[in-house]
Amino acid sequence: MKKALHLLLISLVLGFTHTNAATLWSGNEAIDWNNSKSVGIDASAFSTLDIADRLLFNIEFTGNTDWPQVSLTTSSWKGLAGAGNTGIAAGVTQVVYTVTNDMLTTLTEEGMIITGCGYTLLSVETEKGPGPSGYENAIWIGETELKTDWSTYQTLPAISFSKTSVGDIMRIRYKDVKAGASILPKNSSWSDLPDAPGKTADGVYVDYEVTSAMLASLKSGGTIIQGVGVTLTSVDILPKQTGDKVSATVPVYHNWCWTAGEQPALRVQLQNPLEEDKTVKVEIMVTTDKLASVGTLTRDVTVTKQGTRIEEIPLDVVAEPGFYRCTVMADGDMVRAFNIGYAPEDIVSAPDMQSDFATFWQTARAELDAVAPQYTLTKIDSKSTSKRNVYLVEMKTSPDQSGSDITIRGYYAEPTATGTYPALIHYQGYDGGTDTPWCMGGDDNPDWCEFILSTRGQVVNNRPPYTNVYGDWFAYGFDHQDHYYYRGAFMDAVRAIDFMCSREKVQQQNIFAEGASQGGALTLAAAALDDRLNAIAPGIPFLGDYPDYFQIASWPGNVAFQQRNKLGWTDEQMYTMLSYFDTKNLATMITCPVTMNFSLQDNVCPPHTNVAPYNNLASTEKEYSVNATLAHQTSGAWWTTFMQFFRDHMKSTEGIDDLPAANIEQDGRVYNLQGQCVGTAENFNALPAGLYIVNGKKEVRK
Repeated sequence: MKKALHLLLISLVLGFTHTNAATLWSGNEAIDWNNSKSVGIDASAFSTLDIADRLLFNIEFTGNTDWPQVSLTTSSWKGLAGAGNTGIAAGVTQVVYTVTNDMLTTLTEEGMIITGCGYTLLSVETEKGPGPSGYENAIWIGETELKTDWSTYQTLPAISFSKTSVGDIMRIRYKDVKAGASILPKNSSWSDLPDAPGKTADGVYVDYEVTSAMLASLKSGGTIIQGVGVTLTSVDILPKQTGDKVSATVPVYHNWCWTAGEQPALRVQLQNPLEEDKTVKVEIMVTTDKLASVGTLTRDVTVTKQGTRIEEIPLDVVAEPGFYRCTVMADGDMVRAFNIGYAPEDIVSAPDMQSDFATFWQTARAELDAVAPQYTLTKIDSKSTSKRNVYLVEMKTSPDQSGSDITIRGYYAEPTATGTYPALIHYQGYDGGTDTPWCMGGDDNPDWCEFILSTRGQVVNNRPPYTNVYGDWFAYGFDHQDHYYYRGAFMDAVRAIDFMCSREKVQQQNIFAEGASQGGALTLAAAALDDRLNAIAPGIPFLGDYPDYFQIASWPGNVAFQQRNKLGWTDEQMYTMLSYFDTKNLATMITCPVTMNFSLQDNVCPPHTNVAPYNNLASTEKEYSVNATLAHQTSGAWWTTFMQFFRDHMKSTEGIDDLPAANIEQDGRVYNLQGQCVGTAENFNALPAGLYIVNGKKEVRK
């Protein structure tokens, strides 16, 4: 910053009361510290200011710089405690600072210089605040919105930390939390602040314990608070905790999920280490999963000296089916922020498929059936054992919008012993791009045939010597449903069933499928678009109820909105395209038994997006399980749960021996293993890949 300045010193005698805003300065000054353009206000203007009063800087954004920002300093060009630099973006018309104790001292002694760049200053006003109570530890107070494009931030100068010590707590408070919100402190060089990793913005604040390395950085250059999806309201420096107060916890109660007619309630456990009774103010702030306020419950709870008390608080504000966000506070300290569910089976996520939905998928399926799979199996000796052989499988699948021939891959394990076996297809989650693809071992599940599918451009198809040609899969082909990535990926999921049906050792009446996240969506799509699956187990499924999904989670909505803007679409056009790939619409076509697992704290595929397809299933037999504390993961018992579900739904394992004799004796007709006539010998080559009975003998259609 250049030290020369164009300074407009104003000595004002303020004749206002705190009940009204008062103007300290007005004009039209283009602020640019590179060209020595700034505005100064003399100390006498702040003589009646108080802690928590607000300074309002009304501006016009010009953006003629890479980093537009408002910067406040003392009259000697030192950083103003409690102020710092506030990044601004297009559309911002006002920047607000709230007066801290240290700021008030400086303003009344030295005054202030308003500088920065990328804006025109129109006026500076003061406005009465709520008073100093509750702001005793604040080193910065204000309202800085951290936008979802990471374009805004808040700086705090080194002087703000002059009284900070190792072991103190830096508490960053915020409001207006949006989906996917986070806090990421930086040092003055925009590198990570030592010992202060990024944190999810849960509840109303995040805490960082000040270490020696962090303190050295804060005292030398201050900090830049970056993040996304919240409005910063204050930064406090709290003395190191001594343990001389009541502690609070919120244990899981009723799995944090209630059915219709049950009374949702939370239990707060309070432990008092003091030698006297203590009354604690407990607050529970409740919002919807879209973060709309529902209400706040407050209760004063007395805990006897050195005693423990569990207080059950009914959530009377929760009346409608849905998922809710609860933030529990005890004497102003945040205890826990978490999601609960009420009557999830009664949440309405109405299907919104287009009139040509069925035709669209029939056409896609016809294109797949027209492609000869050309299965190739290469044995993997390092994975094979005496119980099962393991293979790398390659097969052809539906073309994408380029019209190119597409090969997809996966791993297949088959028992070495004679006979037929139940089969399990594993659909995989969204590819991270670097992890080693999962391949089963020969002894892992020895009594089953198993296939792990990698859809186009992902996992095995995205590791050397193969490469992903689709870029961001969620964005690929977004311009039209005929071009979209998931049109082809869902057909890849069906091709996996074709492959299983081509294996003589597979009991075709006992083919099951499972997958988590994207794999859960593929599992639902496969069951919707093909009736050869006996039962399925989607876990934390992706791609459900887009219009609500994008209001609850930040990704992949941010990708979708980027594509919408690029294409010049309306929201309606975007959601129309995505409706063809929405699992809540596909679920209306699923009739096989379903077991589903979802997690209440999942902010990637939130529970709302999981129950959307679940509640629209055409299946008459379905069940779900809930993980109260887990995020984007299934429970450790999920494998055992769904495998037992599959065993419980096993159909006859006798194969052709259970077929009616007439079916075997009828010349010229083709039957599947359930004894249903599906064609004639003359049109055998037109049938989907699989195992059939032709003239009383098993025949494989490859």
